[in-house]
Amino acid sequence: MGGKPGDRVSGWNVLVLNLATTPGLGSFLAGRRWAGSLQMLVAVSGFGVLILWFWDLARQFWDLLQSGDTVVRSDFRQLGIGGALFGGAWLWSLWTSISILRQARRDRSAVPPPLTPQGPSTSPGD
Repeated sequence: MGGKPGDRVSGWNVLVLNLATTPGLGSFLAGRRWAGSLQMLVAVSGFGVLILWFWDLARQFWDLLQSGDTVVRSDFRQLGIGGALFGGAWLWSLWTSISILRQARRDRSAVPPPLTPQGPSTSPGD
């Protein structure tokens, strides 16, 4: 990640990585290795189930074209399980991203502002 850990920019990068690429990737790169690994595992598992469901549906449509049959029997349980796994991992990674953003905000507000040397006060016109 660019910047120091806990940096606000890094927090936004975590959010984008978790929600727009792979759930858990941003969490993993932000140092939350255990949560990020589990989020990625659940997301990839759910995506795999969705791919299997789609493959089965495409195969049935191909068979439909070959045989002239009119019935396609899709297993919507498989679609629901895959969607629930991937959606759950996505929501979990959203929750982790928000937590990382809040932690970055707390860390930033806990740091006192830098001290600037105060010289003799002179105003223009003195």
